[in-house]
Amino acid sequence: MSFAWRAAGMNYLQYSSIAARALRRVVKPELRSEVAKREGVAIKFAKWDNGKASASNPVPVIETRAKAEN
Repeated sequence: MSFAWRAAGMNYLQYSSIAARALRRVVKPELRSEVAKREGVAIKFAKWDNGKASASNPVPVIETRAKAEN
C-alpha cells in the first residue's frame, strides 16, 4: 500500500506540516485563538552520559513560515 504523500516524494513530517497549515487557514475566525495556542512547539536537548541525562537545554524557537505569512 502506497501513500499519496510518499508517492509525491515527501516524508510524513512534511505531509503533516502542510496538512496542519491548511487546517489552520480554514478554521472559523471565532476558533482561531484556540488553534493558535497549540501552534507553538517546544523542544529540549539533553546530552546523555552513562545512562543519565545532563541538564536539558531548550532549543530556541524558530519562526515558522506560516507565522511569517500572517
